Amino acid sequence: MCWLSRISCLPIQLGYQKWFISVLLVIFTVTVQASPSGATDDDITQGTLVYFAKDQVIQALAMDTQVSMDVSGLLNRVTVKQVFINDSDQWLNGRYVFPLPENSAVDSMQLRIGDKVIAGQIQPKKQAQQTFEKAKKEGKQASLLQQQRRNIFTSEVANLGPHDQLVVELSYQQTLNFNDGLFSLRFPMAITPRYHPEQSSDKDKQNMSIAYIDPTVLPNQLTEISQAQGINVSMQITIDAGFELNSLDSLYHPIKQSVNGQRYTVSFNGKQIADRDFVLQWQADVGALPQAATFYQTGKTHTVAVNSNDNITTTALDQSVYSLVMLMPPSVEVSEQHLIGRELILVIDTSGSMSGQSIVQAKQALQFAIAGLRDIDTFNIIEFNQDISLLSPVPLNANSHNLGLANRFISTLEADGGTEMAPAIQAALVDTLQTESVNVQGESLLRQVIFMTDGAVSNEQQLYQLISDQLGESRFFTVGIGSAPNSDFMRRAASMGRGTFTYIGKETEVKQKIEQLLTKIEQPVLTNIGLYYLDGSVPDYWPSTISDLYQNEPLWVSIKSPSQLLQPIIVSGNINGQYWQQQLDFTDNQPARGIDLLWANAQITALELYKNAASGPRVNKQVEALGMQYHLVTSQTSLVAVDVTPVNPMSDSTIDANVQSHLPHGLQVGNQAQVLPQTATSSRLWLLIGFSLLGLGILHFLWLRQRLPGQVLVIDANV
Repeated sequence: MCWLSRISCLPIQLGYQKWFISVLLVIFTVTVQASPSGATDDDITQGTLVYFAKDQVIQALAMDTQVSMDVSGLLNRVTVKQVFINDSDQWLNGRYVFPLPENSAVDSMQLRIGDKVIAGQIQPKKQAQQTFEKAKKEGKQASLLQQQRRNIFTSEVANLGPHDQLVVELSYQQTLNFNDGLFSLRFPMAITPRYHPEQSSDKDKQNMSIAYIDPTVLPNQLTEISQAQGINVSMQITIDAGFELNSLDSLYHPIKQSVNGQRYTVSFNGKQIADRDFVLQWQADVGALPQAATFYQTGKTHTVAVNSNDNITTTALDQSVYSLVMLMPPSVEVSEQHLIGRELILVIDTSGSMSGQSIVQAKQALQFAIAGLRDIDTFNIIEFNQDISLLSPVPLNANSHNLGLANRFISTLEADGGTEMAPAIQAALVDTLQTESVNVQGESLLRQVIFMTDGAVSNEQQLYQLISDQLGESRFFTVGIGSAPNSDFMRRAASMGRGTFTYIGKETEVKQKIEQLLTKIEQPVLTNIGLYYLDGSVPDYWPSTISDLYQNEPLWVSIKSPSQLLQPIIVSGNINGQYWQQQLDFTDNQPARGIDLLWANAQITALELYKNAASGPRVNKQVEALGMQYHLVTSQTSLVAVDVTPVNPMSDSTIDANVQSHLPHGLQVGNQAQVLPQTATSSRLWLLIGFSLLGLGILHFLWLRQRLPGQVLVIDANV
């Protein structure tokens, strides 16, 4: 007897309404809870060291992270200590994927085994991998630090003994952010799952495979365990600002702080779960704000050994002077008569990774942005997930009627589906090379694109190329939304688009930061910036293309000089269409360490930003050479440390383990275990809708049997 005929025997007298609701509840439960049988990585608690043995999932407490920062003026030296702990009775090889700031120059790694410290050596990436694998097979304890993306790294350890621990300690150098009188630093602690667009290259998908960074989404009960056993982070920060601070605040984490003169100490108030980025900011007295800042260093931080033709190890000497210059925009008063009308294109990401608080923040940001428009402006809104939709085919005048249309459009936005950024960028920059934007008064408009997203994509290089090809005279600004956005992509996209990057981490920040952004971009202070010596020659500086300068928002430029005598440099640009220049004499140059690392890292960033299929092999060789010369972890170089003594006699049977990362705070998922799909589509929704329609069909069938008891209803099974 077919299953449908059995259903006809159900007691109709229960009432078809109640029965139908019951069917839908069952269908919903089955749809959400459905999972393959057997142990899979979908069932594993986040933040635990996991492996498989005889078809069973075994878990062990995986990771304890200790971060220390030493802030001196505008520079930050950071050390991250990762403690791999093996709570099992097996020998393990551990692997952990983690984020770091996009401007970090990673130059040091140590493997600590008890009281023994083994310094990491810089090697070409393939060679470092071979060195690590060889040590693993020989039963030696080793560690390997690799870069997977500019802001995503992997840390691996080999031959971690039962109930033992290994400590990997890495260090990096970075500059601080300084905007509108506020100093700030940001330490990322979570990775938003990345979307792989359909047209991504195979290399993109391979480099950003789901095994690398896509976290597992867990049911509520396992999430509670994760909070207790997950990746805990402790933070200790020392700030030597050189002046007294008016304020010192952590935006998203509870902290404790103390002060001794002009030296401030900050720490987490207890260990914190690694599920959202840490941001610390402080403000100085107005009189203490820097008007310009220059730092220098003679020679390199690391003495790098090289092999001569006679196979004799020699030391590479470097007497170059490395300088770091903070370019402060000149103070310019912008009157109403000099305000330029804008064509403001607002682009919002409504993909599945923007669910929860991220879409709420983004919609509020849109509302504040259109509220700040003037009658001399035009605007449009583009929303995208796997598809795109526009408020209007053409930009609209900023009048009350059109603003009302925009607010109604914004209210309908929901987060679901994939993250196809390329069509959205194409739509935002369309025809910018051929047409000039004008307002109702016939005046030329400054075209500005504000792109709001979490940046959770893997095809960054394709998008950089698209922005470069289509930008024209537009300016491309990015707004990072959520607790763990892909800030490396958004900062570099803004740099290529001659714009700026703004980060919004919670709802209470939306109004203030959007208003600050709109006020700032009403009028660039300094454009078409260049540097040159008094004799007209050009210094070796990076980035080679400097973004526009906006009021109270300086930029960093790294310079390498071949001699110890620092020559004055001319900074030039345009203010309100008029040529402007200023001489930089380095009279207040301050000695510092790690300036060479920042110069090399800035050059690597610029080289890789404009990398394409034709230039790829040459760029890779240049990046490898810079990484080897300056002892930096790059896309082509890695740090590896190996203990000389074998400790694991059973290295052939050692189990490979992975540390599961936490899902970013505020990203909404269902109540049952599931994995964010690679395409982040709404397949579960369509499956639920399909089952619901099937339920409606069954209900209609039963209703017909009740209304037409004497009729025979024939269902052809072949249809």
